[in-house]
Amino acid sequence: MYGIGIDVGSTFTKYCVLNAKGRIIKLFMEQTPVRQQAFFENKLPLFYAEYPDCKIVTCGYGRKNISYNHSITELTALAAGAAYQCPQAEYVLDIGGQDTKLIRQQDGKLKSFFVNEKCAAGCGMFLKNVLNMLQIDFEDIDLHKAAQREIKLSSVCAVFAQSEIVGLIAAGAESGDIARSVLAHIMTQAKTLLNKQDCPEVLLSGGLTAVEGIAEFAASILQRSILLPKNGAYLSAIGCALSALQVHE
Repeated sequence: MYGIGIDVGSTFTKYCVLNAKGRIIKLFMEQTPVRQQAFFENKLPLFYAEYPDCKIVTCGYGRKNISYNHSITELTALAAGAAYQCPQAEYVLDIGGQDTKLIRQQDGKLKSFFVNEKCAAGCGMFLKNVLNMLQIDFEDIDLHKAAQREIKLSSVCAVFAQSEIVGLIAAGAESGDIARSVLAHIMTQAKTLLNKQDCPEVLLSGGLTAVEGIAEFAASILQRSILLPKNGAYLSAIGCALSALQVHE
């Protein structure tokens, strides 16, 4: 018996496979496909062949493109996954490709949430676009390294901010310093959500958790203690897989 969770995000799709005891046996991600329905029609039979008697639960922007009758909201999945990885974390800040979410969870159950969808400059897609402009990979970012030049983006709008970055590139600014400025911009936007709640400590979720030095960097901007979970990019996928095990019951 296996529980499989699929989090179909705007940029990446994350997968989690749990065994009957709720232990993670596999985590992986891939670029979210453009033609999702056809893609998952071919993908799901592979899971059923490799993991007999499995149940699959989905969440995320593309969950309706998977021909399967078990899905939950990303917020519900995030609460369950956060509690699984870091039970003491009451508040979770998730910076996704298209939005930033702050949730409050208790025993894996969603209690409240706030979502910021108004500004793309506060989301992961903004960083991805900038990294493409800089021709560097996500893994190349290392916040432990001191900045050669402190850069602060003045534009709140992602479109105008990217225009600023074009100017910085032309002026010879270091790629690492520009990437750092974008991360600072994203964290500054996220702070608005955190200010809606009394949360002195927050669990960081999403792909940004893989950036070297992100916990200390985020703490300095958000002015809060930061918890960094293991497999932070997979919390929603883990939550879906946990829900899939419950389907078995």
